[in-house]
Amino acid sequence: MAEETIQKAVCTRCGSQFNKGEENSDEEKLFCSRCVIELAEQYMSEEAKTPESYQIKKNRVWPSLHPVIIIACIFLIAIQAPKLIFVIKEQKPIRNGTYETDSKADRCIKNLWHISRMLQEGKLLEKDIVCPVSKKPYVLRKIEGDILVTCPNPELHGLKEIRVTKIYPCPEVIK
Repeated sequence: MAEETIQKAVCTRCGSQFNKGEENSDEEKLFCSRCVIELAEQYMSEEAKTPESYQIKKNRVWPSLHPVIIIACIFLIAIQAPKLIFVIKEQKPIRNGTYETDSKADRCIKNLWHISRMLQEGKLLEKDIVCPVSKKPYVLRKIEGDILVTCPNPELHGLKEIRVTKIYPCPEVIK
């Protein structure tokens, strides 16, 4: 039988002697089995400090923040509720001018507000919208790229003209 020669080597880390195997060459750093295990454990503990390990902790914190975020959103909605109600609530119409008008003229002006909204939305005028005094439909005229709608008998309201246009959607009263 051939005799195997066992060579002794010295660990470059701790200095202890161990049997050198054939796979190790002279150029390599030589470590004993105990130092190899310690180096592997140290390498593994350094890997545990990488961002991947923090991902596990981050995933634990994020779900606990959900209730806080929901409460903050509800608080913001509660603060903004009056503004939301104001925007949604239909506002009372204002009118242009300071003329005193009677209730029938006010109803005619209210109809013109409705017509103004229809003009702004690009809808056709409804046939059932008529002046409350004369019961006649409102007069529609196209003038230089604008649409003018007037009361058919403004003199019955004691006025010269009640009108609204697509460009100027606020009803005007002319005495």
